Amino acid sequence: MPVGKATWRWFYDHIACHYYDLLLRWSLAPFGGEARVRRELLEPVTLGHSDRILDLCCGTGTATLAIASKAGSGAEVVGLDLSVQQVRRARAKNRHEDNRFVVGDATATPFPAASFDKVLITHSLHEMLRSARIDALTEARRLLRPDGELAVLELDEPRNLLLRAFCGLWWFYWLPLNFETPTRRDMFRHGLLNEVAHSGFRLARRVSIAHGALQTVVARR
Repeated sequence: MPVGKATWRWFYDHIACHYYDLLLRWSLAPFGGEARVRRELLEPVTLGHSDRILDLCCGTGTATLAIASKAGSGAEVVGLDLSVQQVRRARAKNRHEDNRFVVGDATATPFPAASFDKVLITHSLHEMLRSARIDALTEARRLLRPDGELAVLELDEPRNLLLRAFCGLWWFYWLPLNFETPTRRDMFRHGLLNEVAHSGFRLARRVSIAHGALQTVVARR
C-alpha cells in the first residue's frame, strides 16, 4: 500500500536516518561505488560557480555536497528535506560555507518563485504518490528562473532481465514491507521523462546510467 508524507517523515526521522548513508554505499557498490555513480549521474547536468542551486529531497546531504563540488566555489547550494533528522545529519557533514540545509516540503517550499538557476531532485520521486510527484516537479518549475534547468536523478528499470532481477534482490524489492514498491512501479509505468514533460518542462532528455539501473533526466523550464 502506498504511504504518504507523514509516514515517510516518521520513517526517516526515527529509523532510516540511522543507517541511510551505510545502506546507500552498500546499494551502489555493484555499480562502481557511490562516488562513481554520483559522478555519472551528475555528468549530464551543467553546474557553474555563479549558480544558485536547490537540491530537493536532499536526505543526509551527500548528493548536495557532490553537487556543490561539481559547481565549484561561489555557487550557492541549498538542500531541502522533509526529515528533521536527515537535515541534521546533512548539516553535520557540511564543509562548504556557501551551502545550507533547511527542513521543508518539496511540494510546497518556502522559497519565492524564480529563486534558482538549477533545481535537482535526487532519488526521491520514486517514493512519492503520483499526485505528490507531479506537485514536486511543478514546484521545481515554479522555483526556476526563466530558462533554468531541472535535473532528476532516479532509479530506472533495466531492460536486461538478469540485471532487473539482480536490482530487485540487491535493493530489497522483494520485501513485503517495502513501502516504495507501488510508487516506484507507478513512476516506471508513467515514465519519468513523460512526468517531467507533463509538469511543463521542455527539451527534456534522459541519460541512462549503470547499465539502465539508474537515470538522469534533464529539462529546461
